Amino acid sequence: MYIDKRAQVEKNCLIGKGSHIFGKVRLMKNTRIGENTIIYGPALIGSGTYIGPNCVIGHPDREGLTSALLNSDELNLNSEEDLLKVGESCILRAGSIVYTNVSIGNSVETGHNIMIREHVKIGNNTKIGTNSVVDGSCNIGSNVSIQTGVYICTNSEIEDAVFLGPNCVLTNDKYLMQKKTELLGPTVKKGASIGANATLMPGVIIGKGAVVGAEALVNENVPSRTVYIGLPAKLKRSVPADWKSILEKKKK
Repeated sequence: MYIDKRAQVEKNCLIGKGSHIFGKVRLMKNTRIGENTIIYGPALIGSGTYIGPNCVIGHPDREGLTSALLNSDELNLNSEEDLLKVGESCILRAGSIVYTNVSIGNSVETGHNIMIREHVKIGNNTKIGTNSVVDGSCNIGSNVSIQTGVYICTNSEIEDAVFLGPNCVLTNDKYLMQKKTELLGPTVKKGASIGANATLMPGVIIGKGAVVGAEALVNENVPSRTVYIGLPAKLKRSVPADWKSILEKKKK
């Protein structure tokens, strides 16, 4: 176990064998760090948060790694501006990798082997399922349920109380790197639900409370309170009046 002299560890914290803490890391009271986990500062880990074994928290971005290689400095991979924040009472399970410059709210929970890239913001009470990936520069709201194996591309916007079913994919490159274009991820509005294995094409907007069926390919905007299914996805009906995301009932 290694704890940098610049780190601050508050009372009742437990740090597992083989874990390493580099740089300006502050562990608030009652945090639990599993075995063989690495935390790179600058980072603030909220009270009552659990980080499981074999995690990497505050992983440097490409610029940080390049700078460290040029300067042969493995202990200062991130700059002072790259603060990572993990809120109170979070659970980051074994194998989680969270990059620098990420803000995670309170009571956020992940499955195993997830990845969250740099410049991502996540609200309170959100869940991110096993083997899911959130690429950089995304905003994810509160009370969001991201199921197993979801891929969220760079520049996506996920509002509060959204459900993303298992293995659904959000994309942002209209031309598949055949020519230069703005990388524009989808926007999923409050209370919308996306079914398992659905694909959202670049820039589409899924309206508030809308439902996208399993295996749908969405290549046009979906209006609020409508149901779209198929490949390509087409309007099936309006969302029934008695349907409303149960995720909206949770506290923020």
